[in-house]
Amino acid sequence: MKLLSYALDYRMEPRLAISLGGQAVDVMRASLWMKEDRNAQEFLNLASSMKLTLETWQHSFSLLTQLEEAFQNIDTSGLSIHSRPVALAEDDIVFFAPIPDPSSIRFFKAFTDQSADTFDFGQTQTLLGHRQEFSAAGLAPRGEIAAIIAVSKNSENPEVAGYTIVNNWTAAQEKASGKTGLALGQATTLGPYLVTADQVDPFKIGNGFNMDMQIGLNGQTEVDTRLKEMNFSFADMLECSRSSHVGAGDIFCSGSPSKRDLVLSGGQKIDIEIQALGTLATSVV
Repeated sequence: MKLLSYALDYRMEPRLAISLGGQAVDVMRASLWMKEDRNAQEFLNLASSMKLTLETWQHSFSLLTQLEEAFQNIDTSGLSIHSRPVALAEDDIVFFAPIPDPSSIRFFKAFTDQSADTFDFGQTQTLLGHRQEFSAAGLAPRGEIAAIIAVSKNSENPEVAGYTIVNNWTAAQEKASGKTGLALGQATTLGPYLVTADQVDPFKIGNGFNMDMQIGLNGQTEVDTRLKEMNFSFADMLECSRSSHVGAGDIFCSGSPSKRDLVLSGGQKIDIEIQALGTLATSVV
């Protein structure tokens, strides 16, 4: 299942949706429609945001799976509830980061000889979504995979709810300065989706994933790499983070398997594609 956070423009509060056949099926409106049309009351327990959903993940995941299955057989064209569309074409919406309001972002270095207990906290203020424009002066894009964490407020056992693509905008002078703690996470683009763990776990191989990653510049592939050679897993990252608070919606970034810095200029488009996760696009302004 692919979940996303969306709105009609960036001034609006992001809403939770299921990606289905190029449509963003609004979870709250779909739940209301199921109640009125099918007399299915249980979906009204679903939350309207990704953050609240991750706080009740086991229960919410089961209901979301049932909702997705129901709408696979429903024509959403023109379908509305209380004069509001139940689904919108993904071309007609703006994407927020799948979790727009994480408590923390941790940047690990799983593709180096660092250990899982070595990571940097990133700032969460400059958090961008799929297709959101960005002024990337002095920054280079780095493709990564990230885990999004679910944990109940009453539980001490966080788990990986799903995965997403990361563009970790990194200061170009990082290699020369060696100040990786300051250079990483200048801004972070995430998305387009949270792809649930059950869809990604079959790709696991050792600590990493049997998945390809390409970075394209204006439609031309510039980086082609793999996510197999992680020196430690996301489970290791979770275990090593237990000494600090781990909350619902926290983001664990893997680090990049490629160290090549792309030189950017205005008017260019960066696409990061990871097998099974989709394509994360950013236009540089």
